Amino acid sequence: MLLLCGKSCSGKNVIQKEIVRMGMEPIVTYTTRPPREGETDGIEYHFVDKNNFLEKDRQGFFAETAHYDVATGDRWYYGSAIGDLGDNKVIIVDPCRLKQLKRMISLNPISVYITAGEATIWSRLRERGDRVDEARRRLNADDFDFLGIEKEVDFSFSNDLGLKPEVLAEMIMYTYNKVIGGKTN
Repeated sequence: MLLLCGKSCSGKNVIQKEIVRMGMEPIVTYTTRPPREGETDGIEYHFVDKNNFLEKDRQGFFAETAHYDVATGDRWYYGSAIGDLGDNKVIIVDPCRLKQLKRMISLNPISVYITAGEATIWSRLRERGDRVDEARRRLNADDFDFLGIEKEVDFSFSNDLGLKPEVLAEMIMYTYNKVIGGKTN
């Protein structure tokens, strides 16, 4: 299982799509946040209401969860279903969720940190149309949440070098396949 981790707008989603195109199966996680323009339930996320999410959590449905207090005053929850995890799958996670999944040794997870500079991230946030107050909150939270992440992941790749997403995905998959070939449960 491949865990992709990176700050807001580091390019995780685009890279995940390329990795899926190369044959891995995406894990669609659950969230209570509202869909962004162009997002489809069951494709980018399973969009559920807070009560539904919390009930699933109480029932032991999730392998990992996290929540964020956003600029609007809302709290958004995220999590992945235990039944969705497994070999030949790729998931996007934050550092908290990454640590939870890495403890599940039976998953044989390989983790990758995708980096991007602040100027690149700000540019992508503007292109995506994020609210300025929420973008600032996310970047400030990322500065704290990602402290020491290099020690938690197996590999890091920079998404600031002007490489096409498919090239970066190929590099990640090459490294993943090399490592997974030598790893046993």
